[in-house]
Amino acid sequence: MADICQDKEIYMANTTFKGTVRSDSGFNDITFDSVGNVTTNSTFSNNTSIGGTLAVTGNTTLTGTLTAKAPVVTIDAATYAVTAAQSGTTFILARAAGIVVTLPELTAAASGEKYIFIVGTTFSGAGKINTGATADLYSGFATVFDPATAGDNNTFIPDQSDDDTIDLGSVEQGWLTGGIITLTAQSATRWHCAAHLHGDGTLATPFE
Repeated sequence: MADICQDKEIYMANTTFKGTVRSDSGFNDITFDSVGNVTTNSTFSNNTSIGGTLAVTGNTTLTGTLTAKAPVVTIDAATYAVTAAQSGTTFILARAAGIVVTLPELTAAASGEKYIFIVGTTFSGAGKINTGATADLYSGFATVFDPATAGDNNTFIPDQSDDDTIDLGSVEQGWLTGGIITLTAQSATRWHCAAHLHGDGTLATPFE
């Protein structure tokens, strides 16, 4: 027997389907409070026109094998703007003539966003990663190695007063192919940098 609550039909019994259950607009797991207000706990949709996402509120327990691959984006344009929706993405810096990447502006909600940048080609022009606002600064470190000279390396630390750019503007700053930069939004005003870069000559800080 069906009950009516806020124009929704509620069937109180369990329902078991032996065949395929199909929906072209997704599935919602919901609960009602004592007066019939609806709370959506989780949603699933494979329909790209309405998002193509799985969203779960609360703890999630997975049993069995989970196969997931982080997206990889190759940047071969002179400029590129990273979006918050790309958190978890690995970016390959693949334009030797130079690239200027701009990160999304930080907010309190941005904490935890994470991006990885791999120097996929040796630069001949500056490769820069700018924060999205002058108040968004870098913390952390960048270690630059000179692969041509054993034991030649240096670690540089931003002073967090005005460093809003990572500049691979010269070989000394680590523009040789093979370096990696991991950026994590640690707060509403700080990007934590963990960088391991390949350079040459008198090694210099990439933070500006």
